[in-house]
Amino acid sequence: MINEIDYDQVGADSGGFVEIANTGGSAAALDAIALVLVNGGDGLEYDRIDLTGSLAAGAYLSLAVEPQNGAPDGVALIDTASGALLDAFSYEGEITAAVIGSQTYNLVEGTALAAAVADSNTVDGSLARIPDGQDGNNAASDWAFTQTKTPGAANVAAP
Repeated sequence: MINEIDYDQVGADSGGFVEIANTGGSAAALDAIALVLVNGGDGLEYDRIDLTGSLAAGAYLSLAVEPQNGAPDGVALIDTASGALLDAFSYEGEITAAVIGSQTYNLVEGTALAAAVADSNTVDGSLARIPDGQDGNNAASDWAFTQTKTPGAANVAAP
């Protein structure tokens, strides 16, 4: 699952990341899985990272990438073999018709996270699943801003 994202940093945007977590009880194969970044302005993908290898049970993978900080934008985990949407997150608004490859996907799980709950360019932090690894398929209750970035580790709630 997508577990944390830092798309807007204080000062110049650099050092962004997306973290993936394996909350399952066994290793997860990453071959044929892609992390796709989507521009909310046109609903099209603008960056893709093809994953390989595996992710151990309970492990985290932090991917160095610069997600856009417009409103809205989104990120998706796609099974490139089947086209299945494995997880998605639309931030600073709703992306309900993202075109990835030749398919269209809704990147909003349940109720969208309020656009006002955003990564900040004045306060260091990230958007994270709080509690760590929780996926109730409802972005409004699964995601929060935290001032404690934890790429590659369990998320921590901080004001």
